[in-house]
Amino acid sequence: MIVVAPGKAAQWVLGAVLVLLYLGTLSCLPFFDPDEGRYTEVPREMLAGGDYVIPHLNGVMYLEKPPLYYWMSALSMRVLGIHEFASRLTSAL
Repeated sequence: MIVVAPGKAAQWVLGAVLVLLYLGTLSCLPFFDPDEGRYTEVPREMLAGGDYVIPHLNGVMYLEKPPLYYWMSALSMRVLGIHEFASRLTSAL
């Protein structure tokens, strides 16, 4: 029996389908407590307050983590809107 490997086009199509399925399910579930809510609230407060230098959580400085993740998540929320998909896109990528 001879097994023929799929061509490059089939691999690209399969990869694209898997990426769409992965990214398409990001907004299906609500946020898990407490971490996802926290990691969403910090960039949301960045957008609302306009302070991108010092992260805040409920109005209090939140310096537990480096701000790069929050910046990327805030950018995602600014482009796509404030919802589960935009918040989870940064960590998914």
